[in-house]
Amino acid sequence: MTAGRGRCNIASRSRDPNGGDGGAVVRNARWWVPVVVVALCTAGCSRSGSSKANGSGSTSSTARGSGLTAPTPSGVFGDAGQVCGPGSAKGATDQGVSDTTIRVGTMADPGAQVQPGLDQELFDTADAFVGWCNASGGINGRKIELDRWDSKLTEVAARMIQACASDFMLVGNGEAFDSAGVDQRLKCKLPEIPAYDVSTQAAGAPLTIQPIPASGHQSAVGGALRIVKQADPEAARHLGQLSSQLQSVKDAGDRDRAAAKALGYTSVYYDEAPILVDDYRTYAQNLQSKGVQVFMFENAPDNLAALYRALAELRYVPKYGIYGANMYDPKLVKNAGTALQGNVLIVTNAVPFELASTHPATKQYIDILAQYANGAQPKALGINSWSAWLLWAKSVKECGSNLTRACVMDKAGAVTGWTAGGLHAPTHPGNSSQTASPCFVFVRATPSGFHVDEQMTHPTRDIFNCDPKNIVNVP
Repeated sequence: MTAGRGRCNIASRSRDPNGGDGGAVVRNARWWVPVVVVALCTAGCSRSGSSKANGSGSTSSTARGSGLTAPTPSGVFGDAGQVCGPGSAKGATDQGVSDTTIRVGTMADPGAQVQPGLDQELFDTADAFVGWCNASGGINGRKIELDRWDSKLTEVAARMIQACASDFMLVGNGEAFDSAGVDQRLKCKLPEIPAYDVSTQAAGAPLTIQPIPASGHQSAVGGALRIVKQADPEAARHLGQLSSQLQSVKDAGDRDRAAAKALGYTSVYYDEAPILVDDYRTYAQNLQSKGVQVFMFENAPDNLAALYRALAELRYVPKYGIYGANMYDPKLVKNAGTALQGNVLIVTNAVPFELASTHPATKQYIDILAQYANGAQPKALGINSWSAWLLWAKSVKECGSNLTRACVMDKAGAVTGWTAGGLHAPTHPGNSSQTASPCFVFVRATPSGFHVDEQMTHPTRDIFNCDPKNIVNVP
């Protein structure tokens, strides 16, 4: 694979691994909708090299951008200080590292046939970070070269083998079937600082540091369940849950179910849905017949929208819906529309984008994404990805010319009170027990959009409820 060495910023690109146009460039897709666009160099900009895909869903590139005029990059993000900028670091100190470049991979599933565009925001955020950081001078003077590995749900192991052969590390990645790549990654000793891990196997594996840790023995929505039960004890006697037949997702669903039980909820309905569901009406009828008042659903935004449309047809809606941060996606509002009734509550520990005017780091992230990822919409998992890239870059900078995988992991693992410059509530990436943050805020989804629900959240720290009781341990 040949890395692009041109002097202009070019749009992020990847090639159709199934053949495609025989060399034409394919632009990143948005959520659920494949979009193909030829990448163009900005007017008046010269190129001295090219960026080629290897047919596996990967590209290697240096600074990328949309051709728009942006403020002079400084390499300072939020209150994290200077993370990118010129320098004099030297040495081919590890795989993927040279005097002038660092070759890094990221991985996601946008090419999945069953859900086209899945986690596209991870690629968008990677493009944005690499473009912004390289425009600021790189890290200690070394420019970042990015490999984007499209694992397409079912090709995680194959893409991991390719990443093993070329990349210094994986950063900002997230794969729905991540357990399939763990053995390959560990065999080649490829470290990762992922946007998220899904399965218990991936989250608990060595050579992994999550910037926003997910715990194998804690529920991500435990605090939300606690507050809803306090507000409405009667509703807690009518809990329903639609989990997933996909084991990696079911792991999280099992933790949520166990947390609800520990908090005194009474389950009246439980089921597991396959990956593909043609019609959610049957599940909606089950919720209605069982009188579900508090509902949990571990799935994707489009599918939640389909379920709410089915509930609207029955003129029934649970009093409360409690959902994970991945549901904080414009597609939910767009596709559910007026069917979003009741208390549709999304639990996140990131600063909601609606508060960008009062939280500078959030506004800066949105601006950088617009500039270097061709105006991509901000989404919740993009925050996870940026947090991973920023933690990685900060650690790379501290390693200087001694840039090795071990040094980066040591530096990242020593960080505490991590907020990604102010993007999310404090976390402890180096916590060996992978204890999740107790902090969260409710974002309410309505037909008119997303709204921060301060009254329901009961903030204890800035916009977040950080009560230690929000940590609900489960078997």
